[in-house]
Amino acid sequence: MNFPLVVANRLRPFTMPIIVLGVMALIVTFFVVPVRTWVSQRDLLDSRSSQYGVYEEVNDALQDEVDALTAPEGVRQAIRSQLGYLLPNERRIPLLAQPEAPVTLPDRWPYNLVVGIVNLRETQNVGVEQGNLDTFNPLRP
Repeated sequence: MNFPLVVANRLRPFTMPIIVLGVMALIVTFFVVPVRTWVSQRDLLDSRSSQYGVYEEVNDALQDEVDALTAPEGVRQAIRSQLGYLLPNERRIPLLAQPEAPVTLPDRWPYNLVVGIVNLRETQNVGVEQGNLDTFNPLRP
């Protein structure tokens, strides 16, 4: 008997499944894996593009602020809005009246200090309304 012929006859039933498995492995290697990688890269690119758009908006806003602060009028406006600076001929006028809130606190420490502060503020408001006092503003120099 011819040994290679015997081996070939014994392996004949297994050759077709081995070939099918080999073809499937090639299909997975050359088509499925690259497509999956392409899809994941596309999703990553979309998310990074949206992040980049947000960063661009933030950079544009900051650049607008820098451009405004390079002009003298922009610097003055920033000082007025952030630090509460007033020019010498200006006076700050409160726009809203302080709300009337009843003060009913216990008559013991530390509440008696709070009642004293509230009474002082009420006296100050009466003086401001009569024109005897100016409004205290800690932001005003």
